[in-house]
Amino acid sequence: MTKWSIGWGVVSDCNMKCEFCYSKMRREAGNDISPKLWWRFIDRNAEHISAINYGTGENTISQDWFYLVKYIRDKYPNIRQALTTNGFISDVVNKSDENKKIFVNSIDEVDVSLDYADADKHNSFRGQPKAYDWAIETMNLCHTLKIPLTIVMLGSKVNLYKNNVRAIFEVAKRYDAIVRVNQYRPTEGVNDFSEKYILSTEELLNFLQFVSTNYKVLAINDTLLSSLLTSKTIEDPSGISSLRILPNGDITPSTYLITDEFIIGNIKDDISLCDISQNAKLHQKMKKVIPKVCQQCTHSDYCCGGVIDRRYLWNGTLEERDPYCFADNAEIRKKYDFMINVSDDVFTSVHDGYLPTMFFKNN
Repeated sequence: MTKWSIGWGVVSDCNMKCEFCYSKMRREAGNDISPKLWWRFIDRNAEHISAINYGTGENTISQDWFYLVKYIRDKYPNIRQALTTNGFISDVVNKSDENKKIFVNSIDEVDVSLDYADADKHNSFRGQPKAYDWAIETMNLCHTLKIPLTIVMLGSKVNLYKNNVRAIFEVAKRYDAIVRVNQYRPTEGVNDFSEKYILSTEELLNFLQFVSTNYKVLAINDTLLSSLLTSKTIEDPSGISSLRILPNGDITPSTYLITDEFIIGNIKDDISLCDISQNAKLHQKMKKVIPKVCQQCTHSDYCCGGVIDRRYLWNGTLEERDPYCFADNAEIRKKYDFMINVSDDVFTSVHDGYLPTMFFKNN
């Protein structure tokens, strides 16, 4: 029986204005489903769910979200629950003893967004003058309550430079937090707008070389990068063991593949996760397709052409390889002749094996 790890945005509301937001287009469409349908979905599918991470919008804006996580914890305590927040959770729970109690009892881990260690830059980046303070307050809250904490940082051309990365790790040290980096995805297409955020292959490798030299690497959950740079290869989990539920109830196989062509169902239809693994559309979109150019590559058995969502977002097809592949680029291979030592340290995160992401920690 497949146990799914689910990313769920129960609300489309957000109190920030991030122009790089991967889900902005879907959230602005609105049409959030009734909370009653959240409960119905959980009751029908709880035995098929291993973990839920609440992301997409800022879920803590909704009081119903607090009631949902309490319901799941009380009735289905084996489901691990995590929250990705811009930091607003601290503002909410500090104003309500009831919500604070629910938060402490129901949420197993927290990811808080922090893209710059400089307050003004982070606030500007997020389009919210309280963004930095909320993030720091949430770190203080989690550290005090001993809730496992991760700083999640957008990995983009504008903020993944050494001084900022170094400063983010200093913040993480103060709160005993892991650092997770999500590489920017152009979910609305590769164009002049997205080009200012998209990392080049060399910029990505510069970052990985720097961070692996100076910090501890906990996991590289990226089938391309793990195959080329580590001895611990990772299978892309998209549509295999992880799913995304959008505020309108649509189910997609990936955090970043959220346009209509990838919708494989809607929880309004009283869908069963037991049937999702047999979904023909899911298998058609997520099947392993090794591009012709990759078939003679020594990494193809593990890499399979690279990360599924990147191949679709950049190329519109799985017939082309990952845009970050440098396996046959002799110049880059010579310049970046290094391997990443992935630590054997044990850590727990809902996002570990849920989507292509990277985890690091201070030494």
